[in-house]
Amino acid sequence: MLPVRLVLAVQDEQYIEPFLHYVRCSEFARRLIMTAFSRTEAFLKYLSESAEMVDVVLAEKSFLEAVGGEISGRSVLICLSDGDQEAFPGRQLSKYQPLHLLLSSLIETVRGGSEGIAPVDGRAKVIGVTSTVGGCGKTTVALNMARQLAAEGAKVFYLNLETIQSGFVLEGQETRGDGHRAGLARLLYDLKAAEDRQEPLKFPVSAYAYRHPLLQGDTFGPLDNLNELLEMERKDTAELLDYIAGSGLYDTVIVDTDSFPNGRTEMVLEKSDKLVWLVTEDGTVLRKTGVWLAHLERSRPALYNSVIGKTLFAANRVSSEFAVSPPRKDMTVEVTLSFIPAWSQGNRDNGSLMHSPIYQRDVMKLCRVLNTGWAGVEEAGGATR
Repeated sequence: MLPVRLVLAVQDEQYIEPFLHYVRCSEFARRLIMTAFSRTEAFLKYLSESAEMVDVVLAEKSFLEAVGGEISGRSVLICLSDGDQEAFPGRQLSKYQPLHLLLSSLIETVRGGSEGIAPVDGRAKVIGVTSTVGGCGKTTVALNMARQLAAEGAKVFYLNLETIQSGFVLEGQETRGDGHRAGLARLLYDLKAAEDRQEPLKFPVSAYAYRHPLLQGDTFGPLDNLNELLEMERKDTAELLDYIAGSGLYDTVIVDTDSFPNGRTEMVLEKSDKLVWLVTEDGTVLRKTGVWLAHLERSRPALYNSVIGKTLFAANRVSSEFAVSPPRKDMTVEVTLSFIPAWSQGNRDNGSLMHSPIYQRDVMKLCRVLNTGWAGVEEAGGATR
């Protein structure tokens, strides 16, 4: 489940340090991401720049008064009361109480009595990454999303269903150190064989996949024979997605698809819980995306309604502000991802794809927007400012 992103603001640094130490060393280490402040100026500057990334502000009255009682975004404000100060309107928690009680109360307050929305029946959430036009950066976005969610504590599976797959998965195979894995081709065969026998597949996903060292999540090695994917039909895709998402081993499955419509891509559109649909500032990309959506709306209105209801349009490789008007009202761009000049100058190697602070910031925002309403990550962290 999504960790609570907590900002603590207390003047006494001797209160902050034991607080952070306790979080790092307790069961709350996987349930909280913390940033702490002892100076009002630094606290206000952080909120002005990052309020949308904060779930809850736990602060003394003086800090909350400096904020003015409200901040942008969806953050919950809680006053950390020492019992002697004048009552502060809104939620309050006692400053001097056992920390496990304080933090349990805080999480219950933020979660509304529960700790987020767990996958239904242990099923992972499926996020498809797609585009109408090739070259929009689907693989880059999908890989960075998988890495970001894994860094936040999620158990992630990256599934590449492109006909011509990225070489990224090759990096890390030599160092995976977990023995031979049967791979996707064998899994597809075993799924069909199990269906013919009318019995569930006996082997876990771990018998076919491996943990990628840069992603910190699981994936399949690249297929040696393109026919394995070219022959993969809608039904095969549905069974594969159900097998991985229903394994109980993952919180999120990130699926990377072909740009052109085929059976695999269509099934990903249908089976995904959320879709990240990539466009760019290029007017041709926007026009082709609009034409495809118009065709889908006319020819398959039920699928169109399903797809558009779970799609988040994201503009990739944006150089400054996204100022282009999409050709359709249903193509509102909600998130922009920065253009990284080094990637277009011959430096776009696998390592650089995963180590751009600017791009990681944008991907973090994308993940946060997607996770509004449902979640599947846990993490720990701590910093004092």
